[in-house]
Amino acid sequence: MTQMTVNPKTSSLELFSCLLNQLSQGPVVLAIVTATQGHVDSQVGDKLLIWGDAQSAGSLTENTVKATVTTQAFSVLKTGISQRMVIDPGNNMFAVSSIPTEDKSTTDQVHVWLTRWQGEGAIATAQAMLYALEAPHTSRLIVPLVTGQFPYIIDRNSPSLRNLQGQDAYIEEL
Repeated sequence: MTQMTVNPKTSSLELFSCLLNQLSQGPVVLAIVTATQGHVDSQVGDKLLIWGDAQSAGSLTENTVKATVTTQAFSVLKTGISQRMVIDPGNNMFAVSSIPTEDKSTTDQVHVWLTRWQGEGAIATAQAMLYALEAPHTSRLIVPLVTGQFPYIIDRNSPSLRNLQGQDAYIEEL
């Protein structure tokens, strides 16, 4: 098993370069922390790539969360169906759901969205992300938190955000 921890300050460029490189070998799961609650080490925006036989790279370093995400990534790699996970790192428990819930029964939670990247469309999106990260203007990574929809890049001033009305999404400035 190969593991790499990417410096959060340079994680996006290094991580998406790694994603593009790994996509030429086969499918990759991108896991993104989309929300946190309580006292957890994970931060919104932490990412982890998982491919092959549990190889990984990314800024997600909370051990319980990373292990749980890595284990669940095999299901996403196999089925191609995106998943939302709610993980309680203190109790080592998690739930998988495609619909967000307001579970207040535990105070410590890490919400993670897992998406399988594969094929020419994924390679084109990864290339667009690298271009956006190196460009002087700001772009946005849009990750719809809906099974069946794939992440994409838009210009910072694009009206495309209106298309997300009423839909959960993770949006990151690149």
